Amino acid sequence: MSQQPQNELVGRRFLGLIVVAALVFSALSGLILSDGFGIIQSNESEMSQNLCENGFCKTNLLDSAPITFVQQGEDASQGSMISSNEIFTDLKIEKSTMPTKEFEHFGNKATLFAEKDSFIREGVKDTNEGSNKILRVMGSGPTNNRALVTFSQEDIQASLDGKNLESATLKLFVESNDGNWNSGQFVTMHKMTAAWNEGKGSNAPIHNVGQLEMGVSWNCSIDVGNCSDWNGGHFVETPSDSVFVSNHVREGYWIKFDVTEDVRGFLSDSHNYGWIIMKSDEDSSGRINFASRESGSNIPEMVMVLSK
Repeated sequence: MSQQPQNELVGRRFLGLIVVAALVFSALSGLILSDGFGIIQSNESEMSQNLCENGFCKTNLLDSAPITFVQQGEDASQGSMISSNEIFTDLKIEKSTMPTKEFEHFGNKATLFAEKDSFIREGVKDTNEGSNKILRVMGSGPTNNRALVTFSQEDIQASLDGKNLESATLKLFVESNDGNWNSGQFVTMHKMTAAWNEGKGSNAPIHNVGQLEMGVSWNCSIDVGNCSDWNGGHFVETPSDSVFVSNHVREGYWIKFDVTEDVRGFLSDSHNYGWIIMKSDEDSSGRINFASRESGSNIPEMVMVLSK
């Protein structure tokens, strides 16, 4: 009679060991090493926010889906040459091109909204950020980021409505500032001298996600077949304008650049390829994120003051 309870106790212990083993296997299966990529999935919102704020990733377009981080073996092998800010990217879902928001008139002012924008990453040189909700400007040696923005030439001309241009101000909304600007430095805006495509945010071709449309990257202006010695952008060396940024420039600020002379040039005979925004000293710390047109609110805008 005593043998049966003892057998039941042994059976329960054995079943418990099986359950523990299954849980351990399930946890280990979250880490998959294949073809030079380490894939880690997480639903922890705090973890993903911290990683993305520090440039480790781009979140998926579906907020409810788990975030997938893909470590690129080629970049990681460079060790100290490439900081951890730039060795992570993600598998990204394609989305259609966002239409340009129509310009608005208020009295003697016309407000235009970005036709296309993106940012380029020196640390991951073939990655397109055309559908990213931010425009990141940062500098830390070989991991510099520069933002690009263009306003429709047709809208610029149509918004004049028979009037003369008095001034033009390009405004960027600050989404976040990492607070590592020390005593501060200038962020400069330069007129672009070559065409570029926004792209849809497809990452490196090896990801093979949907229909690839690379768009602008650090290496190329249009796609991987149209580089033309791009290497971070073709632009006028002398800035159109510059703004001093310090740790006091926080979320909710609008950074403003005077682009009056550039727009007057666009209205006469110069080509409109937009602007590139970068730090004056790209070897120093400091990162600032601006809202892109994909953010849906506080998107890049240009205010033109008109006169008769």
